[in-house]
Amino acid sequence: MKKRSGLIKNVIMVVASALTLVAVSFAWFTTNFSTNLNEYKASISGDTLKVDFYQADENGKYQPLPGNIELTDFVPGEYNKYKFEVTTKTADKLKMSFSIDDLPADMPEELRKSVCIKYSVYTLRKQVSASGEISYTNATQIAQSKGYVPLTDIYNNDGKIFSALSLANHQSSAADKFAIYYEIGLSGETPDTVGGLESSLGSINISGQRIG
Repeated sequence: MKKRSGLIKNVIMVVASALTLVAVSFAWFTTNFSTNLNEYKASISGDTLKVDFYQADENGKYQPLPGNIELTDFVPGEYNKYKFEVTTKTADKLKMSFSIDDLPADMPEELRKSVCIKYSVYTLRKQVSASGEISYTNATQIAQSKGYVPLTDIYNNDGKIFSALSLANHQSSAADKFAIYYEIGLSGETPDTVGGLESSLGSINISGQRIG
C-alpha cells in the first residue's frame, strides 16, 4: 500500500460472492496532521447478503464504486458519504449487524473522540420507468443513529454500530433491497493537535444472520 502526503487512499474491492472483502485506507487531515497511513478494512460476511458500494459525488448523488477511491481535503467538520446497497440472497427472515472489529488499543483518545460516524437504514422500493429502466428509491426508514456518534462510543459498545437489526417485517421475497447510508469524518470541534494513527483502525463488518 503506498503512502501519499496529503491524501487519503481507500481501497474497496467488492467480490459478489458469499464473502466480499473491501479494503479501505483512511487518513485524517487537521492543521497539524501527521502523514501516517491508516488502514481501514471492511468485510461483508455470510451467505445471506449481497452488498454493492456507492459514494456520494460533489453533487450529492451516489455513484457506484468501480474499485479504488481517493479522498482529498478531509478536514474537521466534513464527512465522506457512502451508501451500502444490501440485497438479501434468501427468503429466510434475517437480522443484520454493522460493527467495527479489531479496534486498535493504541488509538489516541483525542482521535477516538474526533472521528464520528452517522448512519441510517432504509428499505428500498423498486421503480420502473416508461422506458423500462429500473431504479430504487428510499421507502421506509427502519433505523438511524442519534446524530454523529464518536468512535469512543463505538469502542465502549464493543465495536457495535448497530446489532441484530431485524429485517423480517420488511422482507417479502428472496431479493429484498435495503440501503445503509453511512458517513465518516472528523468533528468540527477536532483539536488542531489531533494527528494520524500509525496502526489499523480496525475492520468494518456487515453481516446477515437468519432469525430463529
